Amino acid sequence: MIAHAILSSEVEKRSLPIEVYSAGVLDFRDAPPVDDTLKTCLDHKTPSPKEQPTWVSELPLESITQFLVMENYHVDKLVHEFGVSPDRINLLGEFDPLRRGDEIDDPYGCALPVYTRCYQRLRDCLLNYLETLEGRSV
Repeated sequence: MIAHAILSSEVEKRSLPIEVYSAGVLDFRDAPPVDDTLKTCLDHKTPSPKEQPTWVSELPLESITQFLVMENYHVDKLVHEFGVSPDRINLLGEFDPLRRGDEIDDPYGCALPVYTRCYQRLRDCLLNYLETLEGRSV
């Protein structure tokens, strides 16, 4: 949800014609948003999505042109369980301007400082991703 919040906010600021979805590869639809996720977004003045968790099976998978994920586990689930072509999936860390690795660990269950570090890294990656897109004229 942090990546969704950052990307949605930046897409809106830049008036880009991009529809942003957020969903988990595991079904957490009945779970409330994690308080540390909401607090982290609030601390960074990023509007947090108001929605409950979504499961990837609820998305219009065929119409989504690009999937951005944090871990290889997410890639594997999208490809093998949901039939998404690997050429439509990127690890967010691939866009990390500081080259800290392709995977970004999910902070779920960790202390608030871990959420803050995750937010900062996701923001770096997403801003670089958007700059790459804008360079190609979205």
